Amino acid sequence: MTAILTKNALLLCLLLPFAANAQETIDESLSVSANERVYIEVMRGTVRIRASDDNLFRVRGTLDERAEGYTLESNNGFTRFEVEYPRSSRGWGWNNDKGDGSELEIEIPAGSELEFESVNGDVDVMDISGSSSIKTVNGDIVASSLSSFVELGSVNGDIESNDNSGRLEISTVNGEVRDNNSSGRIEYDTVNGEIRASSSATEVSVSTVNGEAELALTGTEVLAMGTVNGDIDVRLANSLSPRIEGSTVSGDIRLELERDINASFDISAHGGDIENDMSDARPTRDRYGPRKQLNFSTGNGSGSVEITTVNGDIELVPL
Repeated sequence: MTAILTKNALLLCLLLPFAANAQETIDESLSVSANERVYIEVMRGTVRIRASDDNLFRVRGTLDERAEGYTLESNNGFTRFEVEYPRSSRGWGWNNDKGDGSELEIEIPAGSELEFESVNGDVDVMDISGSSSIKTVNGDIVASSLSSFVELGSVNGDIESNDNSGRLEISTVNGEVRDNNSSGRIEYDTVNGEIRASSSATEVSVSTVNGEAELALTGTEVLAMGTVNGDIDVRLANSLSPRIEGSTVSGDIRLELERDINASFDISAHGGDIENDMSDARPTRDRYGPRKQLNFSTGNGSGSVEITTVNGDIELVPL
């Protein structure tokens, strides 16, 4: 009998860690306002956020195996949901470790102001019209049909933006950015990642250090470009009097513009080349030094194109 008890006790000890690490199921809902301010923090896993048909906050799914619970509280128009971890979790190391993280589906009122934060979490959010701030470190972001103020940021993750409008800010350090059918005012920012965008935003700003950017723009009135070593390629359609500014150190800039554009051009290169297919004007070289300058005007000259480079190349091409 003693031997049997000992074996059972040993088996129980072996099973306890697995029971402790089992993922907890969650299914909660509570009434909130139509323009609720919602904060969500999920460090690891996958989160899907959608607009609800009523004024409810809902969360369903399973929690991270490392989590020790969650906090869900709502008061005076502010709702907070946070997956909680023991203090010792800081020593686990979060980098690129999604493991058996949380898998959650969350619904919030369409007019909510949403703030989401994660380290290794992937997030897919859609149809939020109040405003959205979505930030991850290593996770990927898919954001669709968001409006008002939209901020999408990741360090190493990729960002996919679809049909978003308003004041948009999209940034990543090493990830890739894909923006489709955006409108309003938009700012792209990356260090080493690539940017591929198709937008009808009236104002566009694109900045990169070593990454490449390829933009297909329609009707953009104001365009600002900046890069250190990366290349920027912009196709600008349906804009006859744009205001364009650009600068590069070693990277190249290529601009495709309407053939009937009304603009004055001021292009300078200290060490790179200038290629102009928009007119018969050709760059001139300083009498002393390698600097090249190209100045000309098309149409009534109401728009402006000003680009400078140190060692990069600049190319102007008609659509």
